[in-house]
Amino acid sequence: PPTQTPTATTPPRPTPTPAPLTVGFATAVPAELRTAVTAILQEHPDQFALTEANADLMLAVQEETPIGEWIFAIAAPFPTFADDITLADAQAAWLNGDLVLTAAMETILRDWWGSPASEPTIVAPEQLIDTLWRTQTSYDKPVLTIVPFEQLDPRLKVLAVDGNSPISANYDQANYGLKLPLGWVGAETAVAQLAALWPEPLTNRHDDQITHITMTGPSGLSRAVADRMEKYGYQYPGEEIAPLMQAADIAHMSHENAFAPDCPDPTPTGGTTFCAQPKTIELMTWLGVDVVELTGNHMNDWGRQNFLFTLDLYEEKGIQWYGGGRNLADAGQPLLIEHNGNKIAFVGCNPVGPWGVWAREDEPGALPCDDYSFSIAQIQTLAAQGYVVVGSIQFLEQFQYDVFQPQRDAFMGFANAGASIVHGAHGHHPMGFAFSGDHFVHYGTGNTFADQMFSLGTRQMFVDTYVIYNGRLLSTDLWTGMIEDYARPRKMTEEERIQLLQSVFDGSDFTLGE
Repeated sequence: PPTQTPTATTPPRPTPTPAPLTVGFATAVPAELRTAVTAILQEHPDQFALTEANADLMLAVQEETPIGEWIFAIAAPFPTFADDITLADAQAAWLNGDLVLTAAMETILRDWWGSPASEPTIVAPEQLIDTLWRTQTSYDKPVLTIVPFEQLDPRLKVLAVDGNSPISANYDQANYGLKLPLGWVGAETAVAQLAALWPEPLTNRHDDQITHITMTGPSGLSRAVADRMEKYGYQYPGEEIAPLMQAADIAHMSHENAFAPDCPDPTPTGGTTFCAQPKTIELMTWLGVDVVELTGNHMNDWGRQNFLFTLDLYEEKGIQWYGGGRNLADAGQPLLIEHNGNKIAFVGCNPVGPWGVWAREDEPGALPCDDYSFSIAQIQTLAAQGYVVVGSIQFLEQFQYDVFQPQRDAFMGFANAGASIVHGAHGHHPMGFAFSGDHFVHYGTGNTFADQMFSLGTRQMFVDTYVIYNGRLLSTDLWTGMIEDYARPRKMTEEERIQLLQSVFDGSDFTLGE
């Protein structure tokens, strides 16, 4: 048979590997977001490569399909009257060069809001707070900065933007003005390749890392307060502060009276031996009280057996306590709570008595402070274990805004030992503030539920909301109220609020402009 000539064949050409898409970052992208995105991209080196210029894709300000929403706060030194600012005024402060900023923040704003007409003041991050405090010389003329949410500090006061604050339990992220949306800019097919890598937007403010704690002053559900509850219902005293306390993750109350089954029907006036009828605890449960402080002076007024009855009642209602207990050992136990990854410890003691209120080895009462060494050692240990420590001291009553030296020594001793928050729940009269580094001291909040209407100071009051984020005290928000009808706080008018803040700031352990 004839021989067949083999047919020549051309070997197949290998399919070329497509070059990785190049990815870059606009100057508005915060360093933390740049780091997070880079880490993800580096897991796909065959698809993406980082570049400094002429990138196929840029992460930049982009509202339509953001992969990240970075939250910023506008703030001033803590002793500031202003509570709110419009977004337009915040942007005007940038354009007019009126902000004090870090270099990183200035770079972000220049890309986000455009170049300013006048240059802002630029300082190193570690100098920001001191510079703000030195530059601001009055409570009514705030010197402003803008910082990323997670970089807030208790020495700064956060201003709401058009009524919306990132530290509030009622924060509305969808409508917040200082939210920087960042997304991919480039060819549609290239953007689609990256979109699958970010199923959830990246952010620097995580709801599941925030804990809101409300702290209140002395309360007694007796005498005129109990009389008003009998007449108008158990919700009556708390109607205006209820939304604040109910929104908190941990709501605190310092109730200074024991509940007693034989507590007589209330009268608007009476002496200073107190008890509360058990049914009035419904006010506390309706308010959502989670934690009761037991350092008060009147806890054993109606007999130690009723202190034990009160603890049983709290236990039945799911309310935890600290600063006192069934015996001396129980009174000395810290209250430990974990919430959203935050470890929080409450400790408290009573240095002033009377003798009959203190717990004994086998009898209930408040924890005596003695020389404070027990509580200070406890605070040091808890802080070293990563707890945000709240320390309460039931100090000697002073009906004044400023602080006298023995109280200052005791409270600052707690702060210097590591308590992030030091709380004066004894104060029937509001008192000033202090800082030990970024540890916050409030010497007295004023009354919460009380019938002391005999002076302006005993009617003025605070509810402090502490914002804990990622294991540290981030910020403090002050609600100011005026007690009416011998029983119930109402929200202050703007004029009343400024009057109170002026008095309390003047009585505080700090000075602006220095």
